[in-house]
Amino acid sequence: MQINRSSSGIGGSVNIILRGFKSNRNNQPLYVIDGLPITNTGGSGSEGAFGGAPDRGDILSTLNADDILSINVLKGASASALYGSQGANGAIMITTKKGAEGNLKIDVSSSITADQAFYLPKLQYRYAQTTEGSEESWGEKGSFNDPVKDFYNTGTTLINTISLSGGTEKMQNYFSYGNTSNKGILPTNSFNQHSATFRNSTNFFDNKLSFDGSMMYSRQDIHNRPPSGLYFSPIAGLYLFPRGLDFDKYKNFEYLSTSRNLYLQDWWNINADAGLTGTHHSQNPFWVLNRNPTFQVRDNIIAQGQLKYTINDWLSVSARGTLNKRWDKFERHVYAGTQGVLSGEVIEGVLQDNGRFIRDETESTALYGDLLLIGNKTFAEDWDLNFTAGTSINDTKSNGWNLDQLKLAVANKFLMSNIYRDAPINVLNESISRRQLQSLFASANLGFKDKIFLDLTARNDWSSTLANTPEMKKGYFYWSAGLSAVLSDMVKMPAFITYSKLRLTMAEVGNDVGIYSTIPTNTLATGILNANVSGPYQGLPLRPEISRSFEVGYEGRFWNDRINFDLALYKTNTKDQYFSYQAPVGQVFTTVFLNAGNVENKGIEAALGIDAIKKDNFSWNTSVNFTANRNKILELAPKLGERYSIGGNFNVLRLNGSFGDFWARTFLRDENGVMVVDDTGRPQIGPEGYVGNNNPKSIIGWNNTFNYGKFGLSFTIDARFGGQVISVTDGYLNSFGVSEESAAARDAGGLDIPAVKMDGTPWEGKIPAQAYYSAVGNRDGIIEGQVYDATNIRMREISLTYGLPIQWKGVKSASISLTGRNLFFFRNDAPYDPELNTTTGVGAQGYDSFALPATRSYGLNLKVSF
Repeated sequence: MQINRSSSGIGGSVNIILRGFKSNRNNQPLYVIDGLPITNTGGSGSEGAFGGAPDRGDILSTLNADDILSINVLKGASASALYGSQGANGAIMITTKKGAEGNLKIDVSSSITADQAFYLPKLQYRYAQTTEGSEESWGEKGSFNDPVKDFYNTGTTLINTISLSGGTEKMQNYFSYGNTSNKGILPTNSFNQHSATFRNSTNFFDNKLSFDGSMMYSRQDIHNRPPSGLYFSPIAGLYLFPRGLDFDKYKNFEYLSTSRNLYLQDWWNINADAGLTGTHHSQNPFWVLNRNPTFQVRDNIIAQGQLKYTINDWLSVSARGTLNKRWDKFERHVYAGTQGVLSGEVIEGVLQDNGRFIRDETESTALYGDLLLIGNKTFAEDWDLNFTAGTSINDTKSNGWNLDQLKLAVANKFLMSNIYRDAPINVLNESISRRQLQSLFASANLGFKDKIFLDLTARNDWSSTLANTPEMKKGYFYWSAGLSAVLSDMVKMPAFITYSKLRLTMAEVGNDVGIYSTIPTNTLATGILNANVSGPYQGLPLRPEISRSFEVGYEGRFWNDRINFDLALYKTNTKDQYFSYQAPVGQVFTTVFLNAGNVENKGIEAALGIDAIKKDNFSWNTSVNFTANRNKILELAPKLGERYSIGGNFNVLRLNGSFGDFWARTFLRDENGVMVVDDTGRPQIGPEGYVGNNNPKSIIGWNNTFNYGKFGLSFTIDARFGGQVISVTDGYLNSFGVSEESAAARDAGGLDIPAVKMDGTPWEGKIPAQAYYSAVGNRDGIIEGQVYDATNIRMREISLTYGLPIQWKGVKSASISLTGRNLFFFRNDAPYDPELNTTTGVGAQGYDSFALPATRSYGLNLKVSF
């Protein structure tokens, strides 16, 4: 499992990939809570160097971690086949706590965590601003103050949870309330969440009928969630600030404009009254935080219920349902005086820049229901049969609207009633969508003498997105088959082998196509009717996407379970993916949809666990897991050309390439591969080409747990080897001359890189630092020079727990723990934490553009049970 987080702080989205990227649409697993699937939210922030749109969070951020009992990961397609198209990328099974028979039990948990920005870019403060008014710092040597060290706060997170559980033999209840209060490392950033859960389990009619239901509610209130990119990020102005100027002078970020009678932005190159208009590269960081603020509110409800009736001792019927309702609201207030490209619109002689108002609201509803017939029968003494047959329906719909108004009647009043009425609104859209999936499915497990097991699943889906296609009535069918044998029970083995099992699985999982692509519709945006200009390529009907997988595995336990070993080899091919692309000239539609491609993932997974020491008062368990995945694009429709762009961050799909390939500007080189420069030493731009891939070659985790009496100590080390990342941040820092790398190159008299001039003659001496980095840096530079190895080894976590010997009346148990997370790197070859991304979107992995730095966390947690 590969996890990449967005760089938006607490509550931000995560991108989880199981066994490699497979699809150009979505590669995230399905979340299943207490056996019922939940629709995840997109969450992703902006792609590209400019960025600006904050992350919206995902379903995981709305859950109270103290309500979770266990988490299991289903990696193979066969394991998630019964969850339908949503489970095509695997599933994460979350089991929550429930009440238990007995007296009332009260659990209290309280924790405080401190976060520090620890992996910051290496900046220089010994070379001054190039010339007066210049954005860059290629000037004379000196000694200048560092504004970055005092800019970030020590973030704090307080999490408090109380839960009550108990009940009788017939009825058990569980209730919890949790509160999270966070102040981020970025000034003015805060995150607050309230969550409540109630769960009831009741038995009726001598336990023949059982009910299990829960309601989970959460409310998030987020102020100034950190964005990435040049736009609306305070970090760009902080890092790029010209050396030698007085940063403290601009902490008072605004001045009273005599011409406007308003407070406007004050920055070294932005001052309206002085005629300073600045550039798109940066604003005053304190102005961004206080005068370009964002406000986000999310309310989320997950309600679940299950009725199960036992017909006899081997047969039962179950009806289950889930409601997931979500309300999202987002606002950005852009005050007058903000950098021109971002701020309000001017109508000459009529309207001045009065600010910009961005607002959107979305309401979504996901309904899931199924009816199951469940059997468990033993016959002929040696045979056991477990089976499930059922039908389900999954219905998701959303509606929302968004406003981006650049013309306000009164300055800095961010209200709908303040929209300037004598000119068209810039952007006002309303969207409505709905998708439904209906299914029939069955699964069976047949066991012989508890030694040999045969697993079969079958499913047929009918998706509304395939309306108007040949599959509309018949739907699409997929299946899985698995055979496993307990070898240690079948043949006599050496005494040191406690358990030995071999398994073989083949599976197929289907997926539908994009919503409304088979029946494209006209759209209405900001009062303008846009005729439909999209449709299936040359009228060819769209087909469902199919993923076929094969897996062989072995599980062994040795020396009385002191050693555990698990090994899996797998291969998955995902075919007929859904693509949308710009059609060639002459086609009826300018945007066309088609099925294409064959993406292959094959890899190995291995886990080894050892109880190295197992004494009455002391134990040590150590475990290592290893995975390596190889991805290759075997087919790509000729209609798509040699490459297909996914996202705006240089990610492409290309024939015989791999998912995650970067395709961008390269250095111009001669026939011998030597870099070509002009007469000043400036590298020349070559053709666009392959510059790297963001996927690691292998991932390794090493976990150790020690227990001594009431003390417990554990630590985890994670490593990712191989893969590349692109840091546009580092490109800008180098080209502006504010990075330590650029300063070190100046100290050394230039860069010692072999080069030839444009006429083919060798370049003599070193390449001048400014000439080199000005060509390589920035978003429009030679991106090949902004690519870094993503290999990193880190101390992921250290935790020390002590069971408090409290013997107070009413206190059943108590413990205190100290935890440190993301403490340090043993090795990191990139200029930032490669696990962080500007977005969690499919086509934007391995990319950094002025994102919030990685944090180191220290936590203290107290748990008491009454």
